[in-house]
Amino acid sequence: MSLLPLIVAAAAVLGQADKRLEGELRGLWIVRTALVSPASVDRVVDEAAAGGLNAVFVQVRGRGDAFYASRLVPRSTLLFAQPASFDPLDRLLARARARGLAVHAWINVLLASHFQPVPSDNVVAVHPEWIMLPRSAEGVVAGDPRALLDQVRRRSRGNPDSEGFYVSPSAPGVGDHLEAVVRELVGGYAIDGLHFDFIRYPGIDYDYSAAALAGFGRQNGNDPLLGPVARPEAWSAYRRDTLTNLAARLARVARESRPGLLLSAAVVPDRATALHQKFQNWPEWLQIGLLDAVCPMAYTPDLRIYREQIADARRGVARNRGLWAGVGAFRLSLPEVAERIAAARALGATGYVLFSHESFAEGALRQLRGAR
Repeated sequence: MSLLPLIVAAAAVLGQADKRLEGELRGLWIVRTALVSPASVDRVVDEAAAGGLNAVFVQVRGRGDAFYASRLVPRSTLLFAQPASFDPLDRLLARARARGLAVHAWINVLLASHFQPVPSDNVVAVHPEWIMLPRSAEGVVAGDPRALLDQVRRRSRGNPDSEGFYVSPSAPGVGDHLEAVVRELVGGYAIDGLHFDFIRYPGIDYDYSAAALAGFGRQNGNDPLLGPVARPEAWSAYRRDTLTNLAARLARVARESRPGLLLSAAVVPDRATALHQKFQNWPEWLQIGLLDAVCPMAYTPDLRIYREQIADARRGVARNRGLWAGVGAFRLSLPEVAERIAAARALGATGYVLFSHESFAEGALRQLRGAR
């Protein structure tokens, strides 16, 4: 699978990353639960500003839905109590601008839905043939969408890697759909950055969808003796390349739609795990310019492991790219959060992002500002 055309296209529109990445990024991941009303949007922005942060990563696409005005993506069910005129991203942008905060639109790329309930207008209900399948569901076909969803749901039960329904980057139509989503979002809002999450496979037992198996088969001349079992390394490489192709497509359309946009991704901190279990080749994505920065999700409560993960990520990130340490505040006390921020700085990170706003009681971010 040739990556060259997409990589060249993405690299051709790269801006000067150095200047845009100057200074420490002090960020906060804002989960979609803070976007359900005007008052909650205002509150979380004000708390981020009071905490001395300078960037917010706002989850505008959580489960194949929209917390912004979209003609392509269904409005989130969490917004049904609000009037149609309420646009969470638009309101947050205005509030953040007034308080000097950069806004990065955070989208979950492949994770499209919780296992249940699945809204009838969700992408996996409308296009069940796009669903990424675990190995235990290999051969399950898209007939009755509800029956298919139930089959995949049952066969994913007990799998620690499974968080819901993912769409397959191998499925015809998925790349076009995600490109259109990115183009509409980035073109419609004056955001500072686009942040990719769940741009990874759930685990090594995914993707056994018909589309992925057929794509791998074409590489092997459709020889039935050269499937994933016979060629495990090639099978892993196919999945990595497929995901890199998707990352390149989305990077290209984002930068074409808004030149100068910063592109980042939340990534698996351990590079070996990212490459061989999640098929997320983020070191290459940085190297070839698909991303400007990464946020290693170093959510461990163990400070020693955290240091090792950030140090390893530092070795994999060039000095002209951003390394924003992902801090799992949901598992830590305020002093421990401050300790991890200090450790990230000492290890050469160019910033940090706290996960997430839900982890902090009212006034806690202001306290953290004093502690760090």
